[in-house]
Amino acid sequence: MDSRLNIIFIGRSGSGKGTQAVLMKEFLEKRDGKGSVFYLSTGEHMRGLIKEKPELETSKFLDQKVMAVGAKAPDFLTIWIWAKELIYNAKNNQHFIFDGTPRTLLEAKTLDEALEFYERKNIKPILVDVSTEEVRARMLSRKRADDTEEQIKNRLAYYEKRVAPAVEYYRNDSKNKLIKIDGNPHDVNLIHENIFKALNL
Repeated sequence: MDSRLNIIFIGRSGSGKGTQAVLMKEFLEKRDGKGSVFYLSTGEHMRGLIKEKPELETSKFLDQKVMAVGAKAPDFLTIWIWAKELIYNAKNNQHFIFDGTPRTLLEAKTLDEALEFYERKNIKPILVDVSTEEVRARMLSRKRADDTEEQIKNRLAYYEKRVAPAVEYYRNDSKNKLIKIDGNPHDVNLIHENIFKALNL
């Protein structure tokens, strides 16, 4: 039996999906050893590209057209980032955790294709479901420089336009069926426990 987990965390900005992804990574590494998890946050890699290679035209466009206004990165760039990491850094015996990817229907279908190529089983797309009002309040309260009213509005808008179709794909069409977790409670550990139950861990 294939015991490798492949967990895909999806949700609105501010839903806490990143926190839950990190908690899952820490649990699996504690249980199965350091290096047992391939963890990927496309947002972190995009910020890293801007910081480490500011001279690139891609970095300049990414900073100005995406990060500065809270817009969605183009599919080609997002897919390139996680595909490159899979190709160069993922190991066959690792668990896979994707934090905040996919964000569009094309990404979701491409990720399904990639995981099938790598002969991965136990693929679990998890929607950390939080209301628009709640995530807006959370983003305003954390006082990050990129959490302006305009950027928050843009992020919430592109979730409905771009991410929601990916969620529906996992709900209705993908063979990797969506797991919906209520992310509204202000209790990180409770949400973590509910994810554990859903995954039978």
